[in-house]
Amino acid sequence: MPKTSLLTCIVLAAFYSNSPLAVTLYKWIDAEGNVSYQDHPPPAGQKYEEKNFSDEGVRTGDVNTEVARSRAIRENPVTLYIAANCESCDRVGTILDSNNVPYEIIEVDTDRDSQKKLIELVGSVRVPTLAVGNNVIDGYDRAAIEDALTENGYPEVQIGVQ
Repeated sequence: MPKTSLLTCIVLAAFYSNSPLAVTLYKWIDAEGNVSYQDHPPPAGQKYEEKNFSDEGVRTGDVNTEVARSRAIRENPVTLYIAANCESCDRVGTILDSNNVPYEIIEVDTDRDSQKKLIELVGSVRVPTLAVGNNVIDGYDRAAIEDALTENGYPEVQIGVQ
């Protein structure tokens, strides 16, 4: 009788069994922002995301939001261009505040250099203008703000603000 490899046995057992084949991967981000994917859990105390792959789909666990947030802040800073008495500017600021997203405010009312910078960014002096990493949103657009924050690594973005 020929020898059978362990992998062949596992594949055959999965094929002939009634239970679905499941594989679990663990993802975590270390203190330096390095991402690791392993088939075993991270060191004790490290927050991680767990994905279980099977015939039934994928389940996802926790992710270390503080590490992800720190990395997003460092790599994709947020700048909000505003003018005085601008209700839409206030709404964008409220969204950022409610999601604990730190941001720089640049008032363009009377500062010619800020106005020139905004014109270079979007082609005109229009507020609010939000820069998230390389994404630029001119005007108030809740969905675009959520997308830009999520795309740039800001975890758990919730836009429940009107």
